[in-house]
Amino acid sequence: MIEPWKLSKQSLVSILTEKHYAPSEFIDALGAPSFTALLRNITPIGVPAFKALLGTKVHRHMLFKRSLEIQSYTFTYRSQTVDGRDAVLSGRVTFLNNKTKGVPHQAKTLSLHFHQAFFHPEWAPSQNLMFMPLKVLWDSAVIEPDLQKWGINHGIEPDGGGSAVHMARQMADCVVAALEIMKQHGVTLDPDGYTTNWGSSQGALPTLYFAKWYDTEAPQWFKDTLRLRSTFSAEGDVPLNELTRYTYQHQELVYEGHVLLTAYFKAFTDEQKGGYRAEEFVPRWFNEPRYEVDGRKITFLDALSHYYPQITESVIKAMKSYAEMVAPDMMNEDGTVNLNCPKIRAWLACLKKYNNVEDWTPAHEVYIAHSPADDMMPFEMVYDLYLTLSNEGQNPNVHMLSVPSMRILPHGGLNPHFIVAFMGQIIMALVENPEDMRTFYKSVK
Repeated sequence: MIEPWKLSKQSLVSILTEKHYAPSEFIDALGAPSFTALLRNITPIGVPAFKALLGTKVHRHMLFKRSLEIQSYTFTYRSQTVDGRDAVLSGRVTFLNNKTKGVPHQAKTLSLHFHQAFFHPEWAPSQNLMFMPLKVLWDSAVIEPDLQKWGINHGIEPDGGGSAVHMARQMADCVVAALEIMKQHGVTLDPDGYTTNWGSSQGALPTLYFAKWYDTEAPQWFKDTLRLRSTFSAEGDVPLNELTRYTYQHQELVYEGHVLLTAYFKAFTDEQKGGYRAEEFVPRWFNEPRYEVDGRKITFLDALSHYYPQITESVIKAMKSYAEMVAPDMMNEDGTVNLNCPKIRAWLACLKKYNNVEDWTPAHEVYIAHSPADDMMPFEMVYDLYLTLSNEGQNPNVHMLSVPSMRILPHGGLNPHFIVAFMGQIIMALVENPEDMRTFYKSVK
């Protein structure tokens, strides 16, 4: 049984920043420096041309009348961590509003966004305007939680990405806080409006779990407020216990797969992990102080869990086998991972409990997308989840899309998974609704 949790009708703690943008100012503000540098390596047209293209789109858009401006607020809100503690987290909401004070505005939609894994803390929504706020062009209020580990909690909270359950809870609490801010500034959802739900890569499974929670557990007042219409989830729709099992069985995924999953151990309690401490799952050297951060020494495991990948990147890239990253008693004599080890069985059971999206019949439209070229997460595993959720294709609410490989793009040394996910992020930001992704991705029967 999942620990009890009740959604509060008030979660806002404080507003951190407030920004007002004219269209051209908004385009110039998009993208953290480190993200645009990465985008420059994989986008043929280059960042300046890309922003010029966006600027043309903005200025042509009918919504930008002289009376409207873009407003963006970063804020803190009350929620709960993976290990069940009450915590204050951070996020962002961006929306159109009237320049004239006291004149209300009704947003056409709400867009909820579960972000991808970050390569740098400045990618967090509260730290910089990234690209999903472009949905404001459709008169959508865009709500983006930093989620556990990022924003005001970077270096404090461990990575919570191992629990889709808690990431969905953190989104729900963030939505409540964002709606409070909108109301304070005279913005509400149009009575005929609706909500769309988006996520990819590390954010994919939490996106699906939020959709499941909405259909099966959300209080009626929350449903009446949001009116969730559709969900889009891409490049990560694999049950996390099955993905972990898969990576343990594939030595070639040492860097891209297992090391990233190792970051999740610290977020769970020992009880949640079957009575084992996080330190018991990894080699002894993972638990030795080796990095100095903010004037204190931290271990490799803490660096993986609490900080951005650059700190550990050189060590990760040097790893060639699982023997270098799992505890010795989790290995077989032939150098393979022992899937019958009690610790591994306990860890897989924990991941299954907190990421189970399979026991649900979607009551609203759900679009799952994945690239056959993604060798971090096999297409077949995602397709199996689609078949489960769609009842072998019998549920018309569930759709599967195939994402082009995009191998023609420069890759800057990145795995195809990251290229597809990054470019998908841009496409998601430009379309209005999940069903519009069919313009770019091919339907799979």
